[in-house]
Amino acid sequence: MSVRTPSQLIAAANGQVCSSEGWVLRRVGPDLLEYDDGRASCLINIGSGTRQAVRPIYASESASDLFPHLREHVREALPYLKGSYVVV
Repeated sequence: MSVRTPSQLIAAANGQVCSSEGWVLRRVGPDLLEYDDGRASCLINIGSGTRQAVRPIYASESASDLFPHLREHVREALPYLKGSYVVV
């Protein structure tokens, strides 16, 4: 059994977050993110803010066998995204 080690993340000036593991999370619209793991990519919806101004990122909608670590990677990238978000 292998233990997954955290990746190194780099926030680029254009708002994308790059990982040392090769995946990238970038904003492509006000309510849309794109996740690319080097083999495939998918779009992730961002919901409207709640009373606390936290916007939900619906990573579970895009999760599949193609993206086994999608939610985990998006959670890792949250501190590098501008705004207040929660992954649902």
